[in-house]
Amino acid sequence: MIKDVKLDYDLSVFLDADYEQHHGSCISYQTVEQKDIHEKAGGFPKTYTEDNTKIQQLWFDDGEVDYKILGEQLKMEVITVSTILQPPGNTVTLHRDTFFKFKNDYPDDHRTRVRANVYLQDWKPGHVLHYQDENLDWQSDSHWSAGEGHLWDPSHLHLSGNCGLKDKYTLQISGFYL
Repeated sequence: MIKDVKLDYDLSVFLDADYEQHHGSCISYQTVEQKDIHEKAGGFPKTYTEDNTKIQQLWFDDGEVDYKILGEQLKMEVITVSTILQPPGNTVTLHRDTFFKFKNDYPDDHRTRVRANVYLQDWKPGHVLHYQDENLDWQSDSHWSAGEGHLWDPSHLHLSGNCGLKDKYTLQISGFYL
C-alpha cells in the first residue's frame, strides 16, 4: 500500500529542533537487516561508508507534537515520530522500513504497519526520493512542497539522496493504519 499525503501542521517545531544532538549513519543496520536486497545487486557496495550515509535523526514524544492530530490526518495510530536531517553529499541507501521498534513493543499486533515520509521544506535542487509504487515500478520525487509526502507499508523499497547544496529535512511518522 502506498498513498500520497499532505499534512496541515505547524512544521516549525521540527525545523527549529537542535539537530546537533545526534549524528549517525543509516548503514549500520541496513547492512545487517537488508541483506536480501543487497544480495540481488551483488552485495552492498564498498563505496557506501559512514562518511556518505550521514543522517541526524531526532525523536519526538507525544506532547512535544500532537500524535492525535497527526494520526487523524494520516489515518493511522501514531506510535513514533522522528525527523531526519540529511546533509549535502549523503544518501540513505536502498531499503525497506522494518519497523524494528514495533516488533519488540507490539509482537502480537498484526495490523498494517505504515510510515508517512513527509517533506518538511519545499524541494531544493539535488533533493531526491526514489520509491517503488504499487506496481513495483520506480518513481522519483522532486518539486515537492512542505507537508507533502507518502504513506507506505513495509513492502515498498525506497532510497533518498541529497546531492544538493542545502540540508534536506524529512518527517517520519510510523504507526498502524486505520
